[in-house]
Amino acid sequence: MKKIAIIQKEIPHYRVRFFEEVSAQASTMGFDVTVYSAATTWSELPFKFSQRGLPIYQFTKRKNGPFWMKELSAALIEIDLVVAPQELQCLNVPYLWANRHRRRTQWVWWGHGYNFQASACPSVSTTIKEAIKRFMTRRADGLITYTASGADYWRRQGLPTGYVLPYYNTLDVEELRRVEAEIGERKIWELRRKLALEGKRVLLFSGRLYPEKQVDFILRTFAILKKSLPEVALVIIGDGEQRGDLEQLAAELGLSDVHFLGELVNPEDTAGYFSLADLLVMPALVGLAIVHGYAFGLPLITTNAPGHGPEVEYLTGDAGVMTKPSELDTASAIASILGSHDRLAVMKRAAMAQGDKLYLSHSVRRFVDGIRSFADKQH
Repeated sequence: MKKIAIIQKEIPHYRVRFFEEVSAQASTMGFDVTVYSAATTWSELPFKFSQRGLPIYQFTKRKNGPFWMKELSAALIEIDLVVAPQELQCLNVPYLWANRHRRRTQWVWWGHGYNFQASACPSVSTTIKEAIKRFMTRRADGLITYTASGADYWRRQGLPTGYVLPYYNTLDVEELRRVEAEIGERKIWELRRKLALEGKRVLLFSGRLYPEKQVDFILRTFAILKKSLPEVALVIIGDGEQRGDLEQLAAELGLSDVHFLGELVNPEDTAGYFSLADLLVMPALVGLAIVHGYAFGLPLITTNAPGHGPEVEYLTGDAGVMTKPSELDTASAIASILGSHDRLAVMKRAAMAQGDKLYLSHSVRRFVDGIRSFADKQH
């Protein structure tokens, strides 16, 4: 069997099923996959896939700052192919990439394909980093991008079609829908009663509460919306550095029907709220939350503010609305949708159809097929 190493700083909860599926599908093709990441304290251990936790040295206190993964070089001695994150936070990566031929190791990058955040907030350091990434990306055996736009970007840069493949980054849509079916209408009714949401039209935000997410924008939009739609409510799932400030802002705006639920990770805890909501509202930095919404048939309301993740391209047709970054325009769009039962029904069907296209098993198949095609290349 060919030995495949996937390098990750950490294994977030939404990647566990992904790696399980990758391991299972890859084994049928003659690949032995191991994920190398920072040592974890997850209660779910052991994982149902091969994982090796390694100690890391963090150079700064910033979560996304540079780090060194100790013992990684020795761990990859007999690896045939490395799938590495297309970023420079892990300083082992440039070192291992530079020594890939000496080690007789094939190299595949995995990532956005294009740094959407860097293009929105350019700086000297990001320009240098992107130049280094371009140099390294062009000199490998392949690139797996999150979405088609990332692959298209590199094809426009002159890379051959067979060199770069999108796999469509997603969540376990199948599992989310299974959980929704299991919780039933009674649980959803109980949640409505608990939060006094009977007869309310519900907007939902789900994500970390930090400034770049612009949850304050949602609160100000909600304040405008309340004037014409008093029966609307806002549910906020997530926690973070800005929670206290946001709760204070809600109080200053005199908002009722705003519910801060804190961090909820398990599908069993979030499914009820996604089921009872009418719209998912994410003004900035749209990422995998769009898939979470589509799994439940929730249309997305966002703005054309710069810096979204690549997953924003899943917003097509009637599956959501993108407004200007204006509270008034966003409130008007939401009011128009909630004011038309027929339009909301059409949008929910479109969102559900988008979720149908984003099944985890399909994305994993594309990911593993990409690894196989790149592994078949000769040095």
